[in-house]
Amino acid sequence: MRKEARYAILRAAGTSMAKAVNATFILRDPADFAGMNEEWVRWFPTEAPARQGARHPLDVEGLRISIALVAEA
Repeated sequence: MRKEARYAILRAAGTSMAKAVNATFILRDPADFAGMNEEWVRWFPTEAPARQGARHPLDVEGLRISIALVAEA
């Protein structure tokens, strides 16, 4: 996914990743946690929002990770 597309929803709401306060991520495979954590640091090098994670209970084809992000408007 292109970087511009990743932030389109935040921009449309008048906010940005800098205003993120909480994120929930659901991984299909717990073995992907290390890679997700590396990416997390790239997205939030300082002042990362609170986060929680879980393993997806269903085997959904094509789904590796689902992320819900809450940001201040």
